[in-house]
Amino acid sequence: MEILIIGAGKVGYFLAKTLSKHHNVTIVDKNSNALEKINENLDVLAINKDIRNPAIFHLLKDEYDYLISVTNIDEINILSNLLLKEKIKINHSIIRINDTNYIGSPLYKIVDARLIFPYTLCASAIASLMLFPKANNIKKIPLCEKELISIYAKDPKINKIENNEKYVVIGIERDNKFIFHNEDIEIKDNDLIYIFGDMEEIKKLSNQIDTISPEELENITILGSNILGITIANNLYEMGKNIKIIEKDEKLSKEAADILPEDIEILNISYEDSEIFSQSILNSDAVITAYLHDEDNIIKSLVAKNIGIKKIITINNNLTYYRIMHTLKLSTIRGPKIATFYETLEEIDSQELIYERFFLGAQGKIFIKKIFKSQIITPPKEYAKIIVVREDKIYEVTNKMELKEEDIVIEFNFSGNRTWIENL
Repeated sequence: MEILIIGAGKVGYFLAKTLSKHHNVTIVDKNSNALEKINENLDVLAINKDIRNPAIFHLLKDEYDYLISVTNIDEINILSNLLLKEKIKINHSIIRINDTNYIGSPLYKIVDARLIFPYTLCASAIASLMLFPKANNIKKIPLCEKELISIYAKDPKINKIENNEKYVVIGIERDNKFIFHNEDIEIKDNDLIYIFGDMEEIKKLSNQIDTISPEELENITILGSNILGITIANNLYEMGKNIKIIEKDEKLSKEAADILPEDIEILNISYEDSEIFSQSILNSDAVITAYLHDEDNIIKSLVAKNIGIKKIITINNNLTYYRIMHTLKLSTIRGPKIATFYETLEEIDSQELIYERFFLGAQGKIFIKKIFKSQIITPPKEYAKIIVVREDKIYEVTNKMELKEEDIVIEFNFSGNRTWIENL
């Protein structure tokens, strides 16, 4: 495919790096330093121009399959989409919008594009964990009302899980290795268990897997009052949670106080004063680290863990830090930039009749396809797990099976190979 990216910041760079492996990528930015890095490291066409400059059209192709606008300025992203569509053919557009005020506006109709609101994506993911505190992470699966939920085993009551029509255990991560599940595998303390199925049924099961984490979260402390912290606070406040924000920057504290409801407590204290900081979060049911730097998020998460906070949610802003957070067994949520990156990749890769999603920090792939004709299938020979959802019931495919019209087939694998499911 031909892909045009506007914006060569971190998101634009990583999108160009990933997409250029399989597609022809052009990236545009007026920042020559950002493009210099891209020219040195990536096999893409880099154009050093302001998108508002009419001369840009002489350097572009007549048609692109995707336009991706991810500059740091919302209005430039919107404008680039409108200007480019006037002169060249754009089949699909993806626009990053940071300002949540655009949600609910007529912008969707004006730009005719897929809009990604990264701060809202992050805040919504955290809100899901508030409803299911024992979950480490929750991923919604397209085409069916099911989720992929990961749960840490903490002093479990059971040592084996039997699959049924409501849920199937996909696999277990143990000692940084992932094992596709079979019913002979015994659960051990600190295993991270991935379960696909009906959330309410998985919630019941979670009480046997994790006997330590709280079932309800009411008193939430957010560390950081930047735009992300404020968005999270607003979401959780609307859910009826008691919110406290800790921010060491006086200016950011005042700005948050002006924006947020009065009964959200905002403390302007130094993080370096460990005694005061620890006392400030001591009675929290959950602590959310919402700093823009992952080093701060990791350190403060470990402090919260050390004083006994049972639910800690750590925002991951930099791809290189995910594995560290995961190894430390922190419940990790994609930050705004990473959320934009993966949401864009999933949108592009979900072509034709197959949806694509990531799991296990993007080490694994999930392919989802709806079936339109009856057929007999055999599971692929590669290392994978196949699930069929039929009329709200879930079946694991281990041998030959007859598929029916309207079945949803889901493949979990680590190769990224979609040949088997494409041939269905």
